[in-house]
Amino acid sequence: MRLILASVTFWLFVVWSCFILGAGVYEALVVEPFWAGAAPTSLMASNPLLVVPERAGMVFWSTVTPGLGLVALAALLTSFGTPRPHMTWRIASTGLALFTILVTAVYFVPTIIKMVAHHGGGLPDDVVVAEVKRWVMLNWFRVAAMVVSIGMGIRALLLPMS
Repeated sequence: MRLILASVTFWLFVVWSCFILGAGVYEALVVEPFWAGAAPTSLMASNPLLVVPERAGMVFWSTVTPGLGLVALAALLTSFGTPRPHMTWRIASTGLALFTILVTAVYFVPTIIKMVAHHGGGLPDDVVVAEVKRWVMLNWFRVAAMVVSIGMGIRALLLPMS
């Protein structure tokens, strides 16, 4: 029964991670250019395209990111007691995902709220431009971290559980 629970939680983690990765890449390629492309003017309250990232943040990301965190935590906790090579890859995969979610909560979420929902947060234009560029660049590192996490997860899934 324990191995079944470990298997189910980890499969759910890997599938959910792939879903989030796809959404993150879509957002980086399609949605981000609307608000980051011509900052600070693209962040003005009169920009109707800001509704898209604001709505996505309130509805989609605020649900799926904590959900992945819970699933990753469950997958991490059920990793202990699995065979050694399998456990190593599982812990590395879920640990990296949990770290990425933590960084998202500490840096990415507050920064995008300040930039998009608060239209630059009253910062000078040059600071807004620099912050937007930093956010976009670091977001690609976040996407890369999820790719690595999923790769390690797939590696674990390819190993025998017995």
